[in-house]
Amino acid sequence: MATVLVTGVGGASGIGAVRALGETTTHDVVGVDMDPDAAGIYLADAGRAIPPADDPKWGAALRTVVDDHGVDVVVPTVDEELTELDALPDDLPVVAPRPAVVGIALDKYATYRRLDAAGHSVPRTWLASEADAIPEAAYPLVRKPRRGRGSRGIERVESPAALSRSLEAASRPADEVLFQTLVEGTEFTTSVVSTADDRLLSVVPKEAIEKEGSTVKGVTRRQPAVRESCRDIAATLSPAGPMNVQQIVADDGTPYTIEINPRFSSTACLTVEAGVDELDLLIRDALGESVPAVPEYDAGVYFLRYDNHVFVDGDQFRSEAGES
Repeated sequence: MATVLVTGVGGASGIGAVRALGETTTHDVVGVDMDPDAAGIYLADAGRAIPPADDPKWGAALRTVVDDHGVDVVVPTVDEELTELDALPDDLPVVAPRPAVVGIALDKYATYRRLDAAGHSVPRTWLASEADAIPEAAYPLVRKPRRGRGSRGIERVESPAALSRSLEAASRPADEVLFQTLVEGTEFTTSVVSTADDRLLSVVPKEAIEKEGSTVKGVTRRQPAVRESCRDIAATLSPAGPMNVQQIVADDGTPYTIEINPRFSSTACLTVEAGVDELDLLIRDALGESVPAVPEYDAGVYFLRYDNHVFVDGDQFRSEAGES
């Protein structure tokens, strides 16, 4: 048993991780979030509010939580924290990919260039500053921010005229917006589970049936093409940690990678339910335990996200979030 600190426990990924760890392991779980009223703070064994990752006090606040609760390992679930992890003690295990992979994955244009150069199937992609080079045959396009998450800022662009209007309305610099050819097909969000020494433990494809930013309805599938593609991507990137690969499987069966999350995704709990406890496996690996590969998983396990409630006694509300 270990004391595990999970960050971002006000979001779907963090809450899912807290619940999965509570249901499937004996670890003590400490939850932190920038919102003192985040539900995951109260779902965890202990919790506290800390500043957001872009606050200069974030590192010191997280180190205080680590010291106060005797934390053995950290599981970050917030993109913005992944580039700030050097603020933590060097000897504290963190379940995250190596920094070079984090840097690539958080930059959608860098992800496209790296995967395209290695021969993986990706949609053709241009920065807004390269818009003049987009051929008419490439439409329709998808416009998205170069950096971002949760499907924010994404829109469909049907024609050169619509592209011009989109560029005129843009509030971001031209090198921070990109356009990709639209790939029609079935969306998959796949758990790629790699140890700190880059041993691939499992690849679990999940069809994203319905999304509202994150997946709200999904199901594990037997999808050999997705599994093979994700194995190849892991071999190219050598993540040395958890990775979530988002792909569209076109009508001809080709999986096109549209982005990569260098962390546990909001559907990691579905991976756990399907028989691959990626959270516990990589926590134990980070702590130096030998963990087995889990090549098989249960297909046809459905995931339905729903609203729930957390009830807190008045003397614990806020004060527990700030002091426990």
